[in-house]
Amino acid sequence: MLMALALGAGSSVPAARGQVFGASPRTIRIIQGFPAGGTGDAVVRIITPHLEKSLGARIVVEYKPGAGGRTANAHAKSAKPDGNTLVLCTSSLMAVYPFVFNHLPYDPLHDFVPVTSIVDLEFGYVASTAAAPGVKTLGDYVQWVKSDPGHSNCGSPASGSIPHFLGAILAQSAGIQLNHVSFNGSAPHLQALNGGQIPFGVEILAGIVPHLASGRVRLLATSGAQRSMQGVPTVGEAGFPDLTTEDYAGFFYPAHTPSDRVQQLQAAVKDALRQPAVQERLRHLTFRPSGAETAQFAQRVRADYDKWRQVVANSGFRPLD
Repeated sequence: MLMALALGAGSSVPAARGQVFGASPRTIRIIQGFPAGGTGDAVVRIITPHLEKSLGARIVVEYKPGAGGRTANAHAKSAKPDGNTLVLCTSSLMAVYPFVFNHLPYDPLHDFVPVTSIVDLEFGYVASTAAAPGVKTLGDYVQWVKSDPGHSNCGSPASGSIPHFLGAILAQSAGIQLNHVSFNGSAPHLQALNGGQIPFGVEILAGIVPHLASGRVRLLATSGAQRSMQGVPTVGEAGFPDLTTEDYAGFFYPAHTPSDRVQQLQAAVKDALRQPAVQERLRHLTFRPSGAETAQFAQRVRADYDKWRQVVANSGFRPLD
């Protein structure tokens, strides 16, 4: 499904900007494996009008859902490397999946060129107030499990996801055994926490926040290095610095895309993220605007790849077919 965002072919664009990517108008495709209306889609929608102005181009979002984003990446890697096709990725796709799936249809380090991170995002450790009423902190949960291993169910939105492995790191750091309970996505996972079917879980922070007002779930800690929620400690402050983790949502081009196109897109994203209205909308979603330089982002992609390779190996996870 194709969805054009903001400027159409007949829109007025200053001539000087219209020449950034060549003759105007030009169509640039953003391929993404995240569903329309989701948080990944929201990030793209927020910055796209600004990218169109900077690049003098019409931007179209092409949704390729399926296989947790792997379908989109497989499609994007085969696109012509002319700067007119890019893909939105997270570290799950580029650093975790290579060690979770036996047959990944792309090579994250060789099939793509990192451009820039758009936002950094965090995860939350959350307890069900119905199933774990006495758990107020992450330390409380650890002690609760130690006192009764029957409380050890730990949920995540999917087997082989970052929240899954963050639960495994918690178990290793705290010296406890946790029983991983996998769900088919964030919605059923959060529903189970709200309903008290499981006592505890790890989830993307943006998914947790809308549920806090109900009082059915309690956010115990966030995974970032710095506080992002008032009154909620980081995992480091809670006594578990090994759990400190931040994900990214960023743009990648197919391998062999000319470097000038890479730099032009990075500059356009960075400019968009300078806009106060853009920053406000992203922070409202619990995302932190990034706009990293290309070289810095490439280093992060490689570092995350090495990090999660070790984490997955240490967890004893058996790769999926």
